[in-house]
Formats: sequence, structure tokens, C-alpha cells
Amino acid sequence: MKTIKILALLLIPLVLVACTFSVNAPSVTIGETQILEINEPLVEGDEIPTVKIEMGAGKLDLNGGTDQFIEGTITYNLETWAPVVTREGSIVKISQKTTSTISIPQGQIKNQWDLQLGSAPMNLSLATGAYEGQLNLGGLAIASLTITDGASSSKVRFDEPNLTTMSELEYSTGASDVELFGLGNAHVSEVDFTGGVGSYTLDFTGENTNDCEVSVKSGVSSVKIIIPENVRAEVIINGELNDVDLTGTWTVENNRYFAGEEGGLIRITIDMAVGDLELIAN
Repeated sequence: MKTIKILALLLIPLVLVACTFSVNAPSVTIGETQILEINEPLVEGDEIPTVKIEMGAGKLDLNGGTDQFIEGTITYNLETWAPVVTREGSIVKISQKTTSTISIPQGQIKNQWDLQLGSAPMNLSLATGAYEGQLNLGGLAIASLTITDGASSSKVRFDEPNLTTMSELEYSTGASDVELFGLGNAHVSEVDFTGGVGSYTLDFTGENTNDCEVSVKSGVSSVKIIIPENVRAEVIINGELNDVDLTGTWTVENNRYFAGEEGGLIRITIDMAVGDLELIAN
């Protein structure tokens, strides 16, 4: 099974490379570097506003730290990828149109998104292609979080407690390397994670003040689950997976694994036929 893990990780950079060009595709010319400045004020009204981020291949750094609703810069050098900011009611969308035909660039593409979110309650939705992401969401007030990406390498962190209750965190990814840290600080009730071929880490370190239902579905992949000492965990494995590495104290009953004696309950259901699963109880 360790061989499967290595092969899965090796596939990630190959897929990322494949997303950058296609054979016999027309070439595109790199233009001058342009910078779009974003400064969106707070959304008024009783409804929780929504931030939608839709980008192509590139790099995204998303943090807190602004007094506005969302601000930052997007640096790009493909005119056809020019980002657009739209505002309709309680929804602010930052989007980037990319064609379905991937061309061979004559030069190096720049597509760098540096964005900061405010501390007002919001729903956050992120949809990307092949990208590298650093999302530091600790100390914000995220009411719901939805992330969809293709071949990616991303880290999502909650180093500080979320300032509101999060109803649901949905993450859907392809061939990728995804790490979710500090989920115990997200104050989330439901987590739904779907992956393809890749390496995935779900770390529930944090306050863990509420119970949480978690669903993990993946293909041929390496999955790591980290459970801190301040919470109870029940892990249910569906399918034929029989290669489970255990670290820490676990009680095993058939396809169920239990850890912890006090605190909230994290119930995790894993659908995974082939791959490498590591359960860590700190």
C-alpha cells in the first residue's frame, strides 16, 4: 500500500503539468503585466453576504486583515484572463474567464491573487482550476465554506477560532495535495470532503466546542486524519480498505475506530476502496 501512496503523489505533478498545455493547441502571447485593485465595502442588509472567487490556473493567497468586505490585488499578464468584479445584491463575485482550449504560452504566465477578507459574517465560495493556494481563514466569521478545485496544491488553515458557527464545509478536488489544518477552530457542524487521486490531510486540532459529522470520499489516495486530545472520535470505514496505520490510542471494533474519552464527538465516515489511511490520535 505504501507503493500506492508514492504513485498517487507522483501523479499530482504530472497532472499539473498536463493542465498547462495541449498538443497542437494554438499559442497565446504573454502581454504586459497588469494589476487589478479590489476594494469592496461591507454589504448592507440582514442577509449573510457571499464572496465568490472563480479563478483559473495560478496562485491564491487569501487572508484576513481588512476593514472592508474584501480587498486586494490580482496580478496577471494574459488579457483573455482579465478578472472581473461584480456585485449583485449580497453577492460579490471575483471571476476570471478562461477558455476550454488550453494554449501553449509564449512566456511565463502570471496569475497571482492576493486577497484579504473582513471580519463580518460571510459565506465563502472558491472555484479554481490547477492552482497553488494558501488560505488562512482563522479569526474570520465564515458561515459556510465551499471549495472546488482541479489539480492543485493547497493549504487551508484555521489557526484562530472562527467567529461564527459554520454550518458546512464542502471540499471537492481532483488530483491534488490538500491540507486542512485547525478544523477544530472552524466551529463547523458538517464536513464533506471528496477527493480523487492525491494526498489529503484533515487535522481537527483546535477548540472543538461542538460535535461534527464528517464524510470523506476518495479514490486511490493517501488520507491522514489527526484527532487532538480534547475531542472524541469515531471513524467508520466503508468499502474494502484494510490498510490502516494507527498512531496513538485507538479502540477497534470491526470497521470502527474510537479515540478519546471526553469533549465533543467527531464522527468520520470514510469511503475509500484503495489507498493508504493514517489515523493519528494525539
